[in-house]
Amino acid sequence: MKVIHRDIKKNFIKLKAESLDDLWHLKHIIREGDLLEGKTFRREEQKTDKIRKERTEKKPVYLKIRSEKVEFHKDTNRLRVTGPIVEGEDTGSYHTFNIEEGSVIGITKQWKEYELDRIEEAVKNTDAPKILILNMDMGESLFGVVREYGVDFPASMNENIPGKYYSVKRKKEKENFFKNVAEKIIEILDRYSIEKFIIAGPGFVKEEFAKFLKEKYPQLNGKYILKRASSTGRTGIYEVIKKGDLEDIYRESRVSKEIGLVEELCQKILRDEAVYGIKDVEKAIDYGAVERLLILDDLLRDENYEKILEKTRKKNCKVYVISSEHEGGEKLKGLGGIAGLLRFKIS
Repeated sequence: MKVIHRDIKKNFIKLKAESLDDLWHLKHIIREGDLLEGKTFRREEQKTDKIRKERTEKKPVYLKIRSEKVEFHKDTNRLRVTGPIVEGEDTGSYHTFNIEEGSVIGITKQWKEYELDRIEEAVKNTDAPKILILNMDMGESLFGVVREYGVDFPASMNENIPGKYYSVKRKKEKENFFKNVAEKIIEILDRYSIEKFIIAGPGFVKEEFAKFLKEKYPQLNGKYILKRASSTGRTGIYEVIKKGDLEDIYRESRVSKEIGLVEELCQKILRDEAVYGIKDVEKAIDYGAVERLLILDDLLRDENYEKILEKTRKKNCKVYVISSEHEGGEKLKGLGGIAGLLRFKIS
């Protein structure tokens, strides 16, 4: 993300979204009632004698709207913000800003401290690399792309490889499977602009596949590392993330860090060194006992949780916003969406 202009005295920040991750950040920054402005496209109304209105061309206009609805469509790489026009043509009618990679948007609002922190984090992570994890076994493969907000699963492959008694056919089918997986890797690396990837799996298939790549796809040499996963599918991919294997490629992986925090939380709950649920967390904050607060991103729009975040700034408590798009977020949601790691035990 890029900050083009910032005037906090006027509560105004103009931003440029440079990636799908930036759209995800904006989803949690833009709230109902916020003012958005920028260049957009809108159809002109064409008055005719016909009963049915004629469809006209869209033209570029500069509008300001008051946000009422925010929708994040990661499948189409688009954030849609809808609301009434407050400045510009057709004031009072509704318009939708389609914010995409490369879009510039101005936001006027009463900024929260954690929202400003989120923008700083997005700017800091602008050049952070995405990572591809391939988890595979014989005839089975799943591709996971680790992003700031979680893991995308853009593709999977399942092919029936004959048993060892059909050696000739097995060799041919296995090589064909490896070829298909390699071609899919190249496609995903190009689509997501990824430089490095991990090949993981429970058996020796990953080593066989690496040997195949070395011989048949030399352009991928030096772009991957091998890691062990005890299971296939999504479980295996999250295992790679939990173990910190991403750090061998990228030292500041957000998803790896967040999942690690939730795993630490679960261990501390067993030792009565953490609390969870809004009532117990608020009580612990009032005591000054919470050292680190974990909160699910989906809860940031709730006024009850906003009040808790305001309290944390007065209690020297570090806040971590956890994405709901990965396994760690799912676990935190099961604990009420909010939890505190304690600096001292409380009864």
